[in-house]
Amino acid sequence: MELRGVGAAPGVAIGPVWRLDSGAASEPLPDIRAAADRAAADLTALAVRVRAAGRPDDAAIFEAQALMALDPMLLETAEAKVAAAAAASVGGRARARHSADLLAAAVESSAREAADVLATLPDELLAARAADVRDVGGRIARVIAGRSIALPDRPSIALAEDLPPSVTAEIPEGLLLGIALERGSAVSHAAILARGLGIPAVVAVPELLAAAATAPDGLEVGLDGAAGRVLLAPTAIQHAELEAAAAELARAHEAAAALRNAPGQTADGHLVPLLANIGRPDDAERALAAGAEGVGLFRTEFLFVGRSDAPSEDEQAEAYAEVLRAFGSRPVVIRLLDIGGDKPVPYLHLEREDNPFLGVRGLRLGYRDRDLLVTQLRAIARSGAMAAATPWVMAPMVATVEDVELVHALAAQAVEDLDAHGVARAASLKIGIMVEVPSAALMAPELGRRVAFFSVGSNDLTQYVLAMDRTHPALATVADALHPAVLRAIRLTVDGARQAGIEVAVCGELGGDPLGAQVLVGLGVAELSMDAARIGAVRLALRARTLAELQELAARALACGTASEVRAVLEGG
Repeated sequence: MELRGVGAAPGVAIGPVWRLDSGAASEPLPDIRAAADRAAADLTALAVRVRAAGRPDDAAIFEAQALMALDPMLLETAEAKVAAAAAASVGGRARARHSADLLAAAVESSAREAADVLATLPDELLAARAADVRDVGGRIARVIAGRSIALPDRPSIALAEDLPPSVTAEIPEGLLLGIALERGSAVSHAAILARGLGIPAVVAVPELLAAAATAPDGLEVGLDGAAGRVLLAPTAIQHAELEAAAAELARAHEAAAALRNAPGQTADGHLVPLLANIGRPDDAERALAAGAEGVGLFRTEFLFVGRSDAPSEDEQAEAYAEVLRAFGSRPVVIRLLDIGGDKPVPYLHLEREDNPFLGVRGLRLGYRDRDLLVTQLRAIARSGAMAAATPWVMAPMVATVEDVELVHALAAQAVEDLDAHGVARAASLKIGIMVEVPSAALMAPELGRRVAFFSVGSNDLTQYVLAMDRTHPALATVADALHPAVLRAIRLTVDGARQAGIEVAVCGELGGDPLGAQVLVGLGVAELSMDAARIGAVRLALRARTLAELQELAARALACGTASEVRAVLEGG
């Protein structure tokens, strides 16, 4: 049986199934604070082990989880739930007998609630952090209840609804061949860890567990992470296909490694700079090692979430300057804070919204809290002086000409504030916008005359053009950025940018898809920005065809009626 999901980490694997099951019981620890301390210590030890294995980016995940385990809000919420349940129960003897289960349930419930809030964040990378909160809550609960997870004892492929990141990292080296999940996304930590381990991952696979449950005992599974294929009990022919795909992938890896420091370009020498998307300063080193020609999207939300007050201007300036210094003369595009919705940041005092994706988020925060974004813009301008560089500033969720005017007004106020106090700043800021809502694509000529660049956020543009929540598990495989409606919106954007004399980049997932990258360049996109792990494959794909061939391919894709037709055109060449 073949199932399709979202390819989250490239690679091919065949092996037996491993499912999340309970392991040997241990002594319960019915004390929330003590259990949290033990969980934090375990996570810290895991981070040390992963860092020693040469995976500093993965180690940072567990260092952050160790801090989450000690989060006062999580623990206080759990304790309040226990107190309420105890008050409602009958008799102290019953409370004592069920205390471990009660405490474990309270922690898991509190973690779920916190995760649900994170899941509403408009930024996919931050929304994916909900899995970390659930993971931490589950770990504390297992310590309380004296439960454990039985890890695989032979090389296996994990099948699960979602795989806790810390459990993934605890599996002994060589025993995890690949990951197939019914939930998750390409930016979930399970996917990030899979890429770090060099194993395939396919996520958002509809009905995966139900299909696997009806399969015979000793089920063997085949994965193709690039194509997003999961094969339950693969046939001899499918075995051969996977083995051929693995051989081709190995050849591609060798070819990409040989071109690591070469510029992005087509077969006839048309240059297409390949930049990296990063989420914090620590990511700069990995991006440079992958041959990134700059940063096309520096997400700044890491400075604002998980704390009780806003980051200071000094703290922000140093973080931005660190990345600017690392990249020297190469461009670094810093996105203004893109947060909103269901009170994900308490100190912003945002009202709960029924539809946070369409509410006060991104640049719209500037209409209700100018100081928040002016402070950020001052920090960015200062970082330019600190690093002797010119920062590129990108405003998210721009829909109207008035939005662009707001960005310029906020930037002008930031510069005026710095000059009034004699604070060193960059000589200029390059102000651009994300094109991620249909109105921005439709108004591209007017918006383009007012900014220095466009960057298409293909994830959100797909969501808004198709009216499909990209976080909805049932829609993950149909909310396809290669839908002709999305490609036509991008073409409108490129045409409008040309009229205005500016260039268009793409910083969404589509830019990191080799097929997507080819059609984007054919549409006239000038730069592509992606996760650093994808740069090599995209560099190789662009060098396989001339610009004229990509333009002809794009024209054929635009004429299609469905995303599957577009994929057939691109895969058929």
